[in-house]
Amino acid sequence: MKTSLIDRGAVERLLLLVGAIRSGIIDALAGEAALSAEEVAGAAGADPRACRIVLEALVAEGLAEHVYQTQEGALYRLSALGRAHLVDQGPELERWGLLHEVHKLRGWLDLPEVIRTGRPTPRDPQGQGMRTLVWAMGERDEAVLDEIVERCLGYGGAFRTMLDVGGAVGHVARSFSRRGVQATLLDREDVVPVAHEFLGEDARDIALVAGDYTLALSPGPFDLVYFGNVYHIYGPEVNARATREAFSTLSPGGTVAIQDHVWGRGSRAALFAVNMLQATEQGGVWTEAQYRQWLENAGFDRIEVLDLETTGSQLILGRHPKGL
Repeated sequence: MKTSLIDRGAVERLLLLVGAIRSGIIDALAGEAALSAEEVAGAAGADPRACRIVLEALVAEGLAEHVYQTQEGALYRLSALGRAHLVDQGPELERWGLLHEVHKLRGWLDLPEVIRTGRPTPRDPQGQGMRTLVWAMGERDEAVLDEIVERCLGYGGAFRTMLDVGGAVGHVARSFSRRGVQATLLDREDVVPVAHEFLGEDARDIALVAGDYTLALSPGPFDLVYFGNVYHIYGPEVNARATREAFSTLSPGGTVAIQDHVWGRGSRAALFAVNMLQATEQGGVWTEAQYRQWLENAGFDRIEVLDLETTGSQLILGRHPKGL
């Protein structure tokens, strides 16, 4: 049997879904009413023939369905699967992640030039939309969130306070808050309003602080400082400085936790390093030895590197010594 290195259907499916989202077709179908292709086109400001073709493709993929046929043609609505993954807020929502994947694809298409120069090609950093980026960065899988919280608690014991550094819309901060931990989320000024919107009523229990963690952290003191998928964005100098900042803002006996890919510890690490090559100036995937050096130089002890079963990434843990 002939084998292929890629799933062409997966690439086409991704581009179909993003095209349907960006063109307005998905939003036109977000209501309860079944619509004709002409009505969808009117709502989206699009061509009726093109909408009919795309709608039929969405039906074939199980994301839309025919409600019934009329003499003029079918009426369409989103299927339960389509609504869960493209419209309704919840753990299954993939809308923002799909948009982010296509934005990344543009950088990957420039990979030959990136290889030649060693630098990402110039792009508008907000070209995909800040909301898309921030919502895509958050981890929605409850199993992942539960494992992160349990591993941190298992290492450091009960925490009264925690700082979620670069926490995007606050998935991790909310998970700790729901365990009775007083959580603070630190992210850029333009991210904080999006986090407030996402968290809804939970925002009342979480302190949302605007700031650049590469320059300074919130003063604390905190029992836990958590860095979720941010060390791969910057180079060793910034990461070493952030680690020292974490030590300074922790209570004696407190815990630092860093979730990210560690070189050689997972199947995705090497490919993820290429993703950072095309997307960042200095980012990458770092070795266990580098993480240990950053933590030891900052003053941490009892360093552990754990493999997360739910993500394939790692959790690097260190303790602020007591009695300082």
